[in-house]
This record gives sequence, structure tokens and C-alpha cells, in this order.
Amino acid sequence: MKHRIVILLILLLIAMQPTRSQTTPDNTRVIELDRGWNFAAEGDSLSYPAVVPGTVHADLLRNGLLDNPFYGTNEEKVAWVETKGWSYTTTFTVDADDLARYSCARLIFEGLDTFARIVLNGEPVMQTDNMFVAWEKEVRDKIVAGKNTLTVHFISPLKAVEPIYRLTGIDYPADNDRSTPHLSAYARKAPYHYGWDWGIRLVGCGIWRPARLVLYDGCRIDDAFTRTLHIDSDRARLATDLTIVNENHQAAEGVEVLLTIAKAGKKVARSTRRCTLQPGENRIGFSSEIEHPQLWQPNGWGKAHLYDVDITLVQNGRTLGSKHYQTGIRTIEFVNERDSLGRNFYFRINGQPLFAKGTNYIPQDIILTRVTPDDYTRLFRAMKESHMNLVRVWGGGVYEDDLFYQLADRYGILVWQDFMFACSAYPGDPDFLDNVAREARYNIRRLRNHPSLALWCGNNEIYEGLKYWGWNRRYTPETFEKMRRDYHTLFRDTLAACVRRYDPQRSYIHTSPDSANWGRPATQTQGDIHYWGIWYGQEMFDAMDTLQLRFVSEFGFESFPEMKTLRTFAGPDDLSIDSDVMTHRQKSSIGNELIMEYMQHYYRQPRNFDDFVYLGLLLQGHGIAYGIETNRRQRPVCMGSLYWQLNDSWPAISWSAIDYYKNKKALYYHARDAFAPLMLSTFVRGDSLEIHVLSDRLDRLDRLDQAQIVVGIDDFHGNRLNSVTLERTIRPNASQRMATFALADLLKGHPANEVLLTWQIRHDGETLAHGHKFLVLPKELKLPRPHLTKAIETTPQGIALTLTTDCLAKDVFIEIPTQGADLSDNFFDLLPGERKVVTIESTDITPDDIDRIRIRTLTDTYEE
Repeated sequence: MKHRIVILLILLLIAMQPTRSQTTPDNTRVIELDRGWNFAAEGDSLSYPAVVPGTVHADLLRNGLLDNPFYGTNEEKVAWVETKGWSYTTTFTVDADDLARYSCARLIFEGLDTFARIVLNGEPVMQTDNMFVAWEKEVRDKIVAGKNTLTVHFISPLKAVEPIYRLTGIDYPADNDRSTPHLSAYARKAPYHYGWDWGIRLVGCGIWRPARLVLYDGCRIDDAFTRTLHIDSDRARLATDLTIVNENHQAAEGVEVLLTIAKAGKKVARSTRRCTLQPGENRIGFSSEIEHPQLWQPNGWGKAHLYDVDITLVQNGRTLGSKHYQTGIRTIEFVNERDSLGRNFYFRINGQPLFAKGTNYIPQDIILTRVTPDDYTRLFRAMKESHMNLVRVWGGGVYEDDLFYQLADRYGILVWQDFMFACSAYPGDPDFLDNVAREARYNIRRLRNHPSLALWCGNNEIYEGLKYWGWNRRYTPETFEKMRRDYHTLFRDTLAACVRRYDPQRSYIHTSPDSANWGRPATQTQGDIHYWGIWYGQEMFDAMDTLQLRFVSEFGFESFPEMKTLRTFAGPDDLSIDSDVMTHRQKSSIGNELIMEYMQHYYRQPRNFDDFVYLGLLLQGHGIAYGIETNRRQRPVCMGSLYWQLNDSWPAISWSAIDYYKNKKALYYHARDAFAPLMLSTFVRGDSLEIHVLSDRLDRLDRLDQAQIVVGIDDFHGNRLNSVTLERTIRPNASQRMATFALADLLKGHPANEVLLTWQIRHDGETLAHGHKFLVLPKELKLPRPHLTKAIETTPQGIALTLTTDCLAKDVFIEIPTQGADLSDNFFDLLPGERKVVTIESTDITPDDIDRIRIRTLTDTYEE
């Protein structure tokens, strides 16, 4: 009790901090509304300190009023929060001089989740019904000099839409919404808050993005958009469109609009326009030419060059408003055309066809405001370092924070952006459509300046659901036909029109996938596919070898996170595959038993739960890397491989490559290697072995003539048993089959389960890439038991761990107790004679953590 009182006193002191205000360079007064907030359940007289931006779950946890929803089966204990309304209140001060000086006062909430009534000084301001837009209102007539009181009354998201459901009577097929009826489809709120097959259900509310009051002189830059019109060898032509709003009743005459474009501090273009701003919206356009442009290139093709755009409004020497953002000079073409096989699907960047290497992204936390800038940076650095060039922002989450897209720009990661609709039919009435159109307009205009933005997509899997998921059998013919009509209106008309109007140079697809279905082979050459034959279809990983998939925008396999993450939500008695906690944690419909079924195909029986978790990580990593490599080998028929999924929103049993605490699973490292810009790929077909070279390199547009491909057969003690050298020309940005060998000729009588195939790609005396492969399943390998030696050195960033072995050490797993420690490599094979240095970076590593490092290999999971 004493501890809780201390926490509450600290929170109260934070809440009592004075309002922060500042005058910006454009003579605007900004009062940040991020302090002094309290919250209470509606109708409750007892209030508590709140943090803004924030959410009600975060505030309840911070004040000790809620069980930890992540522990055990506590998800069920915290469900009461979603049924209540919550009110948030703060006060702020406006100086009388400021009130007299400025003609306009704009109250801005960048994000309110979701249904809220806003009251300022006792007067209603506005009502909100969409989590995905900013809410703004002119409140100059409601502001007083001195103390002002602002209250946001949140309505329970369930109770807010229940009357609409009662009126329509349609319980939409939002089966990831773990409640009855499925009310989530009626709300423009993050779908994953209602539960998913990898996520917890936490349906809350809150002021989830910054809030502020802006005092200004009535003229503001409402929108600015710079786009590339044309690029040739030494010149680029850009267009910039401005929307300037004059909120005064009279025209503002003699206003100069200044546009500058700069690269690394050096101005490369400058334009000035003198104009009269009429009351209301004013539209102004600029054309700019950039000599010798430096192009924005995706990761792996060169630098992601960015240009700074600055726009300023000046009247009589006084700055009225300004805007700054970055843009990139590049062309993006989305190619989706009929061909001899069906319909292709790929991107052409700056005139070059791109094989998309990447992943699917979900929100990083169920409590969104806990995601930090460092979390975003770490995730994008991980994507870049694993050779990705595209990330899909999946439609069941949120339109991400500005920083997400800024990092995508900086790291050269293209963004496929879904609109926030997933796995359910949705209403099509005029009010709902108007709400969606406002959401689309806001987010298109917010995101379209980012050079990383590559594609808009209407939804995730809804068209597939209408065609293949049996919804026609769940509803009357009249209701199902209404769903089909509403789909067409929402995704083929409303959203398509918004993209055409506000971002006409980018492509829009109404859904993903639109035709290809993993269970219907005749469709699989038609555009992008979510290939769930692996996992839901219970096909083994080599099923992809003979398919002709065009663009794999989803495929994946589950794993448990490593033991240190499991222990954050499970006690010692819960650490078994069939415990109540693990059963509750498994949100997939077929789950833990399927992992075991696959494991029995590929691996020997694990000795215990600890070994099961380790083998499950290997199973996921090797399996998805096999699929990625197969997709790349089938280029140009296949032109993209995006695995599901990059990250988690809570400590989960899921398809993620990086768990909630930022621990990288085997999937991360193995996918990284399968995405390498230059690699050799092997494919066993009967008694033959095909050798392919995969290259995504554009840094050497001249071909690699007379490259040497060295293929060796070694035993597990490092002895060379056979070797073949090929001399070939390697084309850039292509997949090539280089040779086919009879396995018997390569093996020379040596058992396939006692050898590994090693390879090198060399050119002009330089080794450009190297690696190794196995010719049989892991459970069939006759592995020696390795003796590893390790040496640990402390570094400013953490530690460096050096490993050597006397014979093959397969799937070396370095376990360190430190959550989120960043290992340069893990789950790797260590060959005899190899000296492997693994850096482990974290500011939280303790001497005890170092002492508790555990290193194990595949042979540690079974007895001979």
C-alpha cells in the first residue's frame, strides 16, 4: 500500500506540471496539451493522474488499478475496461496578451480513440468517431484569458456502435473479434484491439496521439505535396501543390509564398510567388527543376537520397506560416498485367524491376503509446540489415506514426500501405462511407510526400473471404448480396476515388489477394497470393518448389518465443505445451499441435519443453527461409516474398521474427541470409541437384563475367571429399540456373546424411558470397557431438563472444537472459576451423547475465 501511495504522489506531481507553450518561428503560439491530465470512469467521483498521449489501459496500469493483462490468463480479468466510459480532464492557461494578439485558436487532437465528446469551458466543441484521423476545431470564441478547462468524454466503443448494430441486425464475419456480436466492423478503430489469431483483446480508449492548442493569425499551410513528374539523365522535374487556408473574413494581400528545395544544406531550387489569399482555401502550384538529381533508391540498390522542402508565408516582413518536410526523387511503377501464365505483380523502381524482399508489419504494442522512437529505429535497422526492401503495413492495425514513414524513407524500405480493413465485411451506408472517405483523405495527404510509399491497398483478405470463406452460407442471400454490394462501393468506388484524387501517381489495389487462393491451384498465377498451404494447409515447406506463384505477400509459420520471454507470462508449472496458460496464449485455430506435427517431420523427438521451444524456433526459421529462397529462385515468374510477420504486439506464440521484447528469433536470422543480395540456391529434384545463382545487385550493372562458382562436398569434420568449379557469367538483378548435377556424382559414395555442400561465388580473386547447404532433413543427419570453446570480451556496447568448434556445430543458439539484447548472429551453423565472433549489444547486460549465457546445438536436444 505504501508503494502504491508513493507512485500516486509521483504521478500527481507529474500531472501538476504547468502547461508547455512556445512561440514558433512562424509567429504561431503553440500550447502543448500534454500535462495536468486526470482521468476517471464516467460517473465516478474519484480521479487519477493520466499521461497524454496515452490510453486508458496504460493509465489504469500506471495507477495500480488493473491486473497485468500480459500475465497468465489475465486477459479475461481485464475485459471489464471495454464496457465503461472514461473521462479525461486538464486545465491550461492562455495569456491575455496572446488572446488579444492572435485572431484564431485551433484545438487539435492528432488522434482520439475513438468515440468521444469534447467539452471546453463547459461548452461542447465536437464529437469524434474515428481513431485514424486528426480532429481539429476553431475555438477562439470559447477560450478565456487565464485558466481553461478541457474535458474529453470517451464512450465505450462497444456501447457507441451497439445502436447501429441493433438497427441493421448484421453480425459481420469479423471472426478475430472475440465477442458476440462482432461489433468491431461498425467502428473505425484498430481491428486488432478486438483480438486476433496472434493477439490479445484490449478494447480501450484514450488520447493516443499529441494534443495542442495553436494560436495564429488566421493563415496556415493546410497541405503541401511534392511529387516527381519526370527524370532523365541529368534533370528531374518536380511539382509542388499547396493548399493555404485564410481563416480571416478579409483577403490577405501581398503575401509571398517561398519554396526552397535543398540537398545536404545546399539549395538546389528556389521559387517565389506573390499572391492575395482569399478567405477560405487557396491553391498554389510550383514547378521545380533539379539538375543532376540524386535518386532515392531502395535498400540494396544504392542510397536513399532525400531532399528538404521548405515553404514559408511572409507578409510585410512577418512570417505567417511555414512547413518543412522531406521528399525523394524517384519513379515507382506498379506492374499488374495479363501475361502467358496469368497476371504478374511487381514494382519497377527508377526503371528497374524489383524483386520485393520483405515482411508484414503489425503494430508493435497493443497499447500503442508504449512504442518509443528507439523501438521504431531498431525495427527499421533490423529490416535494413536483413536486406529487406519492402514492408507491408497490414490492414488490421493503424496508419503508423510519422516516424515510421520517415525511417522508411531514410533506410530505403518501400511501404505497401493497407487501408485499415481486415478479414471481415463492413457496412456501406452513407454515414460509414463518409467517415471512411474522411479517413482516407487525411491519411493519403499525411503520407503521400514519403518517397518510400509504393502502393495503396484497400483491405486485407476481404474479397478472398467473400469468395472462399463460406460467408454465403452464414447469411441469408439478401444479406450476403448486400455485403457484396457494400464491398464494391467501399473498396472499388470510395477508396479508389480517394487515391485517384489525392495521390494520382500511385497505384491502388482494392484488396490483397484479389484472385489467387492457396487452396485453388488454378488461381495461383493471378497476382499476389497469401500462401497458407504451409501452416493452414499443413503442407511441408518444399510444397513451394513446384508452384508458380507471382508475388507472395503473406506466408508464415508459428513458433513459441524463447524461454526468457515465456517466463515473463508463465510460471514454472505453466511451462508445458498443454498448460492452461499456453493453451490460452495460442490464438491460432490449429496451433500447438500443428507445430508438433511439423516438428516430427523435420526433427527428432525433443526431450522436454525447453527443447521443444528451441526446435520450434529452428523449424520456423529454416522453413520460411526455404520458402523465401524458392520464391527468389522462381524469378521472374515470382517477383516478391513477404513473410508473415515481422513483430509482435504482446508476448505471443505467433508467426513473428522478432518477439515483443525485441528478441530476434531464428526466423529473423535465416530470412536475412535468404534475402542476401547475392547467393547460391540449390534444389534437389529426384536424383539431381540444380544449382541457381540469385542476384539482386545493381551496384555492378556490368555483368560478372567469368565468375567462379565453387561447389564442395565436405564431411562434418571439415575434410573436403569432392569439389566442382563452374565458370559462368552472372547477370545482375536476375535468377539463373547454372548447372544440374547427378547427386551420386557429387557424393562419390559418401552418405548424404554425413556431409554438407559448401559453396563460394568468386570474381577477380574476391569471394563475393559463400555458404553451405544440407542434402537431407535435420532428423536424418548423423551429426557428431561438437566441443565448443568460447571467449567473452566486454565492449562499450555490450560484449563480444568468440566461438570455435572441433566439428560441425549445427544451429548454435546463444541464450542470454537480457531481454532485447541485440545479437549480430544466432541460430547459425559453426564449421570446424571457423572462428565466429558474435557481438551482443545492450546497455542492460549484467555480469550475472554473462555468467548465465547458455550455448547449445541441435545434438543437445536428443540422446543417441
